[in-house]
Parts: sequence; structure tokens; C-alpha cells
Amino acid sequence: ERETRERELESGGSEPDEHKERPRPPLSGGGGSLTKMFKGSSSSRTGSGGRGGTVDVELGEMAWAAPKSPASHPGPAEWELPRDPEEEGRSLLQNCSDHGLQTTMRPVPRVFQASWPSATARIMHYVRPGIDAWVVVGILVLCMLTSPAGDKDHPAWRLVRNNTFLFVWVPFWYRFCTGFIHFLLSLAILPSPVIYHEGPLLKYFPQWVLDMCHESFVLRQKNRPRLAAAGGITLQLTAPDGCVIDALYFRGANAALDGPTVIRFNGNAEAIELQDDILPRIYSTSGINFIMFNYRGVARSKFHAVWNSELLGHLLGLNRTPTKQGLVLDAWTVTEYALEELRVPCSKLVLVGHSIGGAISTEMAAGHPHLKVSVCNSRSFCKLSSVVVLLAPSFIGVPAASRKGRALRVLARVCMALSGWELDTGRNWGHVQGFKWVEFNRADHIIPHEISLHAKLVEEEKEQGRSESELRARVLPLINLNGMDNHNRMWLDTEMVQHLNLVAEAAALDGTGSSVEPSRRQREKLLYEMLTRACQGFVCGCVLSLR
Repeated sequence: ERETRERELESGGSEPDEHKERPRPPLSGGGGSLTKMFKGSSSSRTGSGGRGGTVDVELGEMAWAAPKSPASHPGPAEWELPRDPEEEGRSLLQNCSDHGLQTTMRPVPRVFQASWPSATARIMHYVRPGIDAWVVVGILVLCMLTSPAGDKDHPAWRLVRNNTFLFVWVPFWYRFCTGFIHFLLSLAILPSPVIYHEGPLLKYFPQWVLDMCHESFVLRQKNRPRLAAAGGITLQLTAPDGCVIDALYFRGANAALDGPTVIRFNGNAEAIELQDDILPRIYSTSGINFIMFNYRGVARSKFHAVWNSELLGHLLGLNRTPTKQGLVLDAWTVTEYALEELRVPCSKLVLVGHSIGGAISTEMAAGHPHLKVSVCNSRSFCKLSSVVVLLAPSFIGVPAASRKGRALRVLARVCMALSGWELDTGRNWGHVQGFKWVEFNRADHIIPHEISLHAKLVEEEKEQGRSESELRARVLPLINLNGMDNHNRMWLDTEMVQHLNLVAEAAALDGTGSSVEPSRRQREKLLYEMLTRACQGFVCGCVLSLR
């Protein structure tokens, strides 16, 4: 319009008064404000614009002037600086408040303290260090006292002295298997707390381990800002045993906090910093909230310091909570955050687990069937012991058919049975009450198809007289790509579309499970209090009897 008026003026015409351009008012000195002036109405509105300026609005024609950098900040203008996505969303909604849209946007809670999932888990958190103290004291007493118990000794003391195998050595071997052997197996089953460790044990690592982990450390430091630029919001979720879980939250496009939400469980050698930003962008673009987190000991997921010592806190955390139980606690912490803090209904919460992450999510969901959350088991196994026994010879470079290979398989089977490291996904799958489906690849070189969860489900269907085509479980077969890692690769376009359709189908279901079960929590709390009082009475009775 301005060019048209200029051409009219050049041709000899006169500009009407109503089209004359108003003089621009000067901008405020320090704010970089956006000034809009309209002609044709005497009403005006003053509000906040940019940062530290005013917005004057009058109905009519608009004239705009770019803001300048404030004198105290020699850099670019304030309107060029990056803004928080939440702040940007709130400002957009506030500007649209006249159109009847929502004027406030619920912020994402970034800190959360989880509760204990059950009374048993809470009691065992204190029983394990208690057994360790009992064993240490018992062995010291046995080494110091060589004479047998006499008739003048207290009956309780004679009972302990005459049954040292039952009262001392049985607890010792129990803690040795579920503690030390469990820890050794964890180094092979879940190596990510070692290769991605950023805690107090890093300075005690040998140099060759540090050299091996240096490249991944640099890559994690480089990719973390990239995930933040994709909309990732850092969360600090504290597990019931005091471990702080590092997580990232990606909000879906036009999605509420209590909308459809996907929680991803990593594989055994994964970290969220090594994930490409394509996956969260796909979920976010589809209108699905997305959460991914690191297991305890991985990168920024660390234990609380004890007496201002991170090393002591880390060692006590490993002693109190074995790795398998810790992984289930991590899964429970993130799930409870989504259910209780974000208030996501169980029918709209989907747990997507890859490899061992599928077994962990299934274990957690089976332990809480009242929640009725949806579960996606992607390229996972039927039993963890089957994978460990199969890969034990190749782990140290021994041929599987040799005598040493067969001996290692027998040793691995025995250690898995004694350490309590078993994850029986085939048994837990039947206890998952929500929407569930399986994703598998027949060319998987890490978890062969014959020991996968899909093969187990097919075998169960055949036992009931059904064929594989009549499999009642929802299944998403993945395409075999020759020359590629079919276990860890990303979904193809067609596979991703089918996966998102299953997620949408799961989130559209109206589940009857509730995120809170007051009666069950009340029963567990009452049971815990009763057991605590019984233990206190037993200790007091022992002290009085010894006196």
C-alpha cells in the first residue's frame, strides 16, 4: 500500500489525510519494546511487551519499529535471544486470552520424591545392611571366642554358639551371593553404570578404562545441549532409596501434562545423551509427551552424599540396593512421577522398553497390576538367564563348543540362580493387565529369536492348539536389514508409523486402573508399622535378657 501511494504521489496525485503516515514515537531507552500504533480509535491498551517495555494498541493502521539493544548489554537485541519453550507457550496463550483460550499453562514439575512401592521393598532396604552387620559381628565373635558355650551361659547365647552355621554362615553366604556375585554379574549384564560413570568412583578406574570411556563422555557432553534444544526439560527424580534419577521430559505439541505419555526404558549399554533427538521430536510432533531417563549410576544419575562424601553415599547405595532391585525402583520412580505429579491417567501411560529395558518395564508393571499401564516390549528376551548362558563364552572370547565354553555356561546358570538376577519376562507378561504388544526381529544377533519373548508367546499358543497367525497377542514384526544392527537400530518409517498407531490405540483406551490405591497403601503402611514395633520389641527383649 505504501508503494502504491508513493506511485500516486509521483504521478501528481495528492495523498488523502486519512492515509498520511503518523510520526513514530521514540522507543523506551532500556527495554527494546515493540510499539504498535493504530489510527481510528481513541481506546488504547498498555501491557507488557518484549522485556521491560510497553505495548500501546489503537485500532487502525500499524507501524512497527525494531527494538535496539539495551545500553547495559552490548550483544544482540533482546527479541533475538532464545526463550524458554514454556515461557513462550505461556505468552502465546496470554496473547490469545481474548479469544476464549486457556490463559495459564501448567508448568512441568522438575523435582520429585518417590514413595516406596511396597512394604517389602522398604523393609529389605534396611534388612540387607542389618544382615551385613550381624555377619561381621558374628564372625568377629567366633574368631575371638574359641571355647564352647558352658552351662552357665544364657540359653540364647548357647543357642547361637551351638548353631553357628545357621545363625552366621547361612546369612553370610546369602549376602555373598545376592551382594558380591550379584555385583559381578551386573558388570556384564548392565555395563552402562561403568562405561558412562560420572560419580566418585571415576578417579579409581584404571587408565585403559578411562581411555575407553573418554570418547563416549565427549559425545554425551556434546549431545546434551542438542536434546535440550529439541525441547528436553531436565528432571531430578529421587528414588525411595535416595538415588537421584536424571531424566528428560519432552512435551508433545498441543498436549497437556496429563495427556498421552511415553516412558522409554534404555537397553543395557545406553544413555539418554547418546540418543538421537529424532525420536523425541517424532513423539512430540505426534502430540505425545515423552520421558527418557538414565538408570542409577549412569551419567548424572547418582546417589545422595552421606556425611558430605559422595563415595560413601555411592558405596552404601550399592550395598543397600542390589542392581536388579535398583532398576525396578528406578522404573517405579519415573512411573510414579508421571502418575502422581503429572497426573497422567493409567490408560494414557505407555512404557516402551528396549532389550533389557523391556524386561524391567514388564517386571515393574507386573508387580503393580492394579495400575493397568500399557507396555511395549521391543526386542527383548523371555528369560535373562537364557541370554547370559548363551553369551557367556563369547563375553571372554571362548568358543561356545569347547570345554571351557560349556563350563562357563554351567557356571553362568548357577550364578544367575544364586544371585537373584533373574528377569522372567515370559512369566511377568501374563500379569500385565493393561494394553500390551511385542516388537521383534528374527535376525536379532544379540537376542536370537528362539529365546525372545515372541517365541515364548508363540510356543504357548501352539500348546493351546493355535497357529502363529492366530496369535492373540499384539505383535509388530520388524524388517530384517542385512548388514545392520537389527537389535539396536531405529525404527524404519513404516515401522514407526505402526508403532505410533499402537501407542495411539493404547492411549485411547479408557482403563479402569487408578494411579492411587489408598486401601493397599494403608495396609502396607500398617504392616510396616507392626513389623517395626515387633523388631523393636525383639531387640529390647534381647538386651534385657542379656543384662
